[in-house]
Parts: sequence; C-alpha cells; structure tokens
Amino acid sequence: MNAEVDKLKKRIKKLLALSKSTNANEAALALEMAQKLMVEYGVSQSEVGEFEILEESIKGNSGERPPRYEIYLISSVANSFGCECAYGVVKKISKTFYDIGYYDYEYGHIFAGLEHRVKIATFISDILLRKIKKARIDYLKSLNRVRVRVNKIKRADDFCLGWVHTVVAKLHKFTNSSDEQTTIDNYVSTLNWDDGLKTISRGAIRKSGVNDFVNGLRSASDVQIQHGLEGREGGALLLEN
Repeated sequence: MNAEVDKLKKRIKKLLALSKSTNANEAALALEMAQKLMVEYGVSQSEVGEFEILEESIKGNSGERPPRYEIYLISSVANSFGCECAYGVVKKISKTFYDIGYYDYEYGHIFAGLEHRVKIATFISDILLRKIKKARIDYLKSLNRVRVRVNKIKRADDFCLGWVHTVVAKLHKFTNSSDEQTTIDNYVSTLNWDDGLKTISRGAIRKSGVNDFVNGLRSASDVQIQHGLEGREGGALLLEN
C-alpha cells in the first residue's frame, strides 16, 4: 500500500511541476489533474514536497573530446528544457587483456533538472545524436571526390554544424520558475562536474565549407520536434516526413 501511495505522490509532484510550465494549456491541464488526484485521495500539497530533481546520462557519439557541434546540440536541448548539463565519463568498463585488468571509459552527456524535463531532454537528445551520426556518415560517403581525409572530416563537421543550427531553431524554450532553478542549482552544486571540457575544433567555416554548412541546414529541415506533457509516455516525439 505504501508503495502505491508513494507512486501517487510522485505523480502529483510531477503534475504540480508541470503546472508551472510557460505553455498555458499544458500548465492548466497539469494543475487540474493534480488537484483532482489530491482531492480524490486526500493528499495535501505539503505531503507531496517541492520538486523531484533527476540526474540522467546518455552516451555521446564521441570520445573524451567531443566536436563542438555535438556540445552545441545537446547543451541547446538541455537549455530548452531548463536542465543543466555536462560532458564526461558516464560508464566505467572493466576489461582484461593478457591477464592484466584495466578500465575503459564511455563518455557522454549528463543532465540534471526537474524529473519530467530531464526525461524528455535525454529522450530527444538520444534520438538527435543517432540522427546526426547517420547524417554525418551519409555525407562523408557523398564526398567521394575529396581525397584528403582531414579535408573530408572538416567538411563533414561544417555539414553537422549546419544540421544542428536548423534543429536548434526548432526547439521550444521552457523557463524554470525561480524556485525550480534554485532547487536545480543547489543540486548541481553538490555534483563533481569538471568545467575543463575540451572539444575538438577544426577551425572556423572557410569559404569552401559554406556549401557544406548549407547542405547541413537543408538536411535537418525534415526533423520535427513535438513536446509532450509526459515526455516518453505522452509523446515528446521526433518525426521525419
């Protein structure tokens, strides 16, 4: 029974957090649902507590030093949902080679924020990372006349920057209330996040790379982002025409 009560309180807490959304329809619906549940089950707002802060991570497409376009993409998604994010080790893998044990590391993006928004942000980020990885591979294949590998990689990076630019422009901005942001900031202050992130930079876009950037802009034009009330359950979706 206690488990069911805890589940109910968690549900109400999530709805109360959603009721502070800048989206008027979303906020009104969430508040109505929360109040209905509290009346029906005799739960007061003081019993529910303030905000549920969640920390969650996803694997990145790169190693220790990610390209700038990837950081630009994921930080923009995190910011769009009022989340804080960092890049670093998300998984420590134990391995053995010739009877010698050692650790390998998996790098990725770490999010912290209101539970429902972190879930949506990580869900969307994970899909976008897969999409841009595929788009980059396909674009590299199209550069079959470029013989120098370094030039090919640089052109693919310019393409990805254009791709990200288009996607970021489609993100809807959520704004945390002052209480929500204070709660998130207090939580993040307890984390051991390294501020010394080093990204891979292959220089600014040259005149010859403008076409690659424009191709990236066009390539992402069919990526559509829809924000759902319940994130994964309610349909924060990425659609393609």
